[in-house]
Amino acid sequence: MDIDTIRFSHILEADTLERMEYFLSHTAFVVSHKSESIETLQGVLWYLPISSPIIIVTNCPREELGDLRRGLKEQMTSHKKLYLVHQKDRRVARLLRARGVSQILDVDGRVRDGKGEGMYIGTLCAAMLGYPRWVIFYDADNIVPCSLLEYTLAMGKLFLAASAQDLLWEETPGDALHNVRICWAAKPEVKNGTLEFKLLGRCTSVISPLFSSLLAEWFGIHDYPIISSNAGEQGMTMKTAKTLRFSSHYSVETFQFLDFLSHAGSAHRSRKAILQQYQSKSPHFHTKGDDEHIRRMIAQSLGSFFVFHEYIPTSTREQLLRICDEMQLEVCYPVIYPSIDDLNLEEEDEPVYASPFDDGDEQGEAVAIDEVDELTENGESSPYLAFSKRTFVDQYKLFREYTPQVLPA
Repeated sequence: MDIDTIRFSHILEADTLERMEYFLSHTAFVVSHKSESIETLQGVLWYLPISSPIIIVTNCPREELGDLRRGLKEQMTSHKKLYLVHQKDRRVARLLRARGVSQILDVDGRVRDGKGEGMYIGTLCAAMLGYPRWVIFYDADNIVPCSLLEYTLAMGKLFLAASAQDLLWEETPGDALHNVRICWAAKPEVKNGTLEFKLLGRCTSVISPLFSSLLAEWFGIHDYPIISSNAGEQGMTMKTAKTLRFSSHYSVETFQFLDFLSHAGSAHRSRKAILQQYQSKSPHFHTKGDDEHIRRMIAQSLGSFFVFHEYIPTSTREQLLRICDEMQLEVCYPVIYPSIDDLNLEEEDEPVYASPFDDGDEQGEAVAIDEVDELTENGESSPYLAFSKRTFVDQYKLFREYTPQVLPA
């Protein structure tokens, strides 16, 4: 495995900008949204390229979805490749259940709450579009989002450089994986009227030392500082995003880091893997969770290590148990979701299924979908229609360019 922490002496150069057009037009952005205001979300979107597909996965209250959709359509008219998917959408739940991912559904048959679940939906949609070669994950709670310009340019430079070396194209026999994780210059917060700059977040400062221990035990890489164990801002090749499994709630970044390392040689047959931590110059301002929220994040992140318990070395296991004891944490085992590759969506002519009801009005859509469920549960023929994968995703496009055509079932 190749691992490196990258610092650039400069971020803009003519050669990079010339090649950046290709990168941006083949990169999908997945934005995780929950309770952030529409103004905050629009600020994030304003700094994302209009040539890229941007998939917003929201878990806002369903009664607010109509206002969110209308606000985005009014203010983001230049972003013609903007998609808005609600995490509780019945069509998404039906697709996942049909693909055998029933563990992601709650008692109501909708996708569970959780960041990992939203990222899973966003990645699935990006993969079904067919053309993105990279996927970048950003959170919607960035309140000074100009930093996203630096993150995007930096990831573009790193992914393009790797591609130029013929390491990471889909046709490459090496089947390499590549993950770029953003390390913030600082996570400032105001205390007693003073701005304090901290390099590591409260969760990262607990989790990252465990990864440094794993690198030493698994790969013989000693004293290497890991400062991106819970990176909410990160990018992957689409190959990587489709290879890694996902997990529930806030465990997802830690879990995928462990899964990435396991593919690099500890738990699976060794394969080419490149992990890059980009040390940014921009401070990261985002919504701060309270102490109890951070404790839940830490507990869920630590739970990821227990998924790999048979591969965790004794020294790391002891370190893990000591943290749980000292912090008095009730560690929870995350729910694991299969990789996108395991969903067998590669067949071009294989249809996926969706409701024929338009979701322009959220309350109307909710009633219509419930009626469809009732008809199906009573044993009558299902009114669900067969769509191509691309058309399924295009149902959530805010700016329609064409009327979807129904494929033969």
